[in-house]
Amino acid sequence: MKYEMVYFDLDGTLLDFAKAERESIRAVLEEFGIPLSDDQIQTYVEINKKWWRLFSEGKVSKDRIIVARFEEFLSWLGHPEISPLDVSQRYLEKLSNCAYFLPGAEEFLTKMKTLNVKMAALTNGVQSVQERRAKLLRLERFFEFMITSELAGKPKPDPAMFLLASRVSGVPLRRSVYVGDDPVVDYLAAKNAGTDFVLLDLDSVHSNFDGRRVSSYEELFNLLICESISS
Repeated sequence: MKYEMVYFDLDGTLLDFAKAERESIRAVLEEFGIPLSDDQIQTYVEINKKWWRLFSEGKVSKDRIIVARFEEFLSWLGHPEISPLDVSQRYLEKLSNCAYFLPGAEEFLTKMKTLNVKMAALTNGVQSVQERRAKLLRLERFFEFMITSELAGKPKPDPAMFLLASRVSGVPLRRSVYVGDDPVVDYLAAKNAGTDFVLLDLDSVHSNFDGRRVSSYEELFNLLICESISS
């Protein structure tokens, strides 16, 4: 195999964060007496993306965004009487227990592990949430370790996670590859770290991406394994 180490993003790459997010926000707001429509949930999703983007840009801390997103959403809903901190705490608890693989992801990882490929996860997600979800899905079956932005001290696209991962794995970044679903943050993180990158575009929405892109786990497996064997 061309690479000695394969690093993966988690949410949107291997794990179905969209499903977990929607289930969690719907359930938690119902606890506070607010049933949400699909359109209202979509508004929360967009607000959440905005705050995570600010986090990736280094403009706000993770501690800030996990509450600020609910400050904004509750204000938009017209419920200033509800504590954003209380909602945030319940949401993180609920999200921690909502763990789903994307269709085909578990089978892909199993095939990779059968070939003794060394793998690990690098994620910007909240550490306590990711650790709990990793335990529920038994990601230790596949991964050597998981590094979060909290552990590394800085979020992607800063290369801090990659530098730490290289020290932990003992594998130089030039002999590693990173697989992610974000054509900006994940790509820049890999570029800044000096490691190869593969965009996993399962919904085929980034056809203009100027780099290596695959739209299925089968394509990804072929790229990582079969092409390496034949080259």
